[in-house]
Amino acid sequence: MSKSIDKKVQSIIKQCESLSIDDIEKLSNYKKLQTIISRKSQGKFDIYLVLAIIFGLLSLITTGISQLGTEHFLHYAYDKIFSIDIYREECLAPKLEFLVDAFRPPTSCGICRNVDHIERISNISREEFEEKYAYTNHPVIITDAMKDWLATEKFNFKFFKRLYRTNSSALRAVEEHCQFFPYKNKHEFETLGDVFDMDLERAYMIDDDYQPWYVGWSNCDYSTAYLLRQYYSRPYFLPEQSESSKLDWIFMGTPGLGAHMHIDNVDLPSWQAQIRGRKQWTLRPVPECLFSCKEFNFIVEPGEIIILNTNVWYHKTFVISEDEISITIGSEFD
Repeated sequence: MSKSIDKKVQSIIKQCESLSIDDIEKLSNYKKLQTIISRKSQGKFDIYLVLAIIFGLLSLITTGISQLGTEHFLHYAYDKIFSIDIYREECLAPKLEFLVDAFRPPTSCGICRNVDHIERISNISREEFEEKYAYTNHPVIITDAMKDWLATEKFNFKFFKRLYRTNSSALRAVEEHCQFFPYKNKHEFETLGDVFDMDLERAYMIDDDYQPWYVGWSNCDYSTAYLLRQYYSRPYFLPEQSESSKLDWIFMGTPGLGAHMHIDNVDLPSWQAQIRGRKQWTLRPVPECLFSCKEFNFIVEPGEIIILNTNVWYHKTFVISEDEISITIGSEFD
């Protein structure tokens, strides 16, 4: 059997040897062979290109480490690529929002279908709020929930500057254990302490050419939380069995800035009370609902509370007050 195959192969070789180059190119399978060869060549080229990039990066890293030392090189690289200060952060793994979004569980489009504005309501009972809004993921604004809050009179930049004064336990807790969001001011405000080192002229927009600023932080210090809650009470509309988080979220800043479009990963819905200033919100449905739902804008006025599940709605904010900083405080509820 093998001998007969060898004879056939030898016969084919002799026939090919008798053909000219022009004749070979006219063969029906010649172009297929060319395509296969070119693909293999391209594949080899791609592999070589990837290897060249990898070796180039390794060379840059090796050179950087040799010139700066490992510690200084890591500090420089994290600062330039991720805007992370390795001397301040406990976790050096950057939080990449696109990865959080990619692995986010799918959302039912029923929460946003036919929703193109936000309702404003008042004098709502706990039972009605629980049935219609608390756990349905439908955003709503309550207009009468801050009538007896001292926060509307006392909360201002100076109040928080005193509370988070240098070397205070409140400031240490934020800088060591809580979260701080400098947003677009990240290159000048590395910590909350940097914010309250700001001169009052800029903080209160006294100069016409002041630089806008906007920050947010969580308060995870129980003693500070106890003090803050002397100035505001649990919103009256929350269900009786609902428990508010012990964590406060505070957002503060001047007109012209706000939080970028994002979605949260905090598990629970939340309420945010607009203590001072006016803030424009933009809500956008999750990608799987873009063909079923609409993006829409609205303004939260001083004295109003917005209830929103920020885990299922993309959202961004923008301070639009004319001559007053915006101060918002909020918490999650289950």
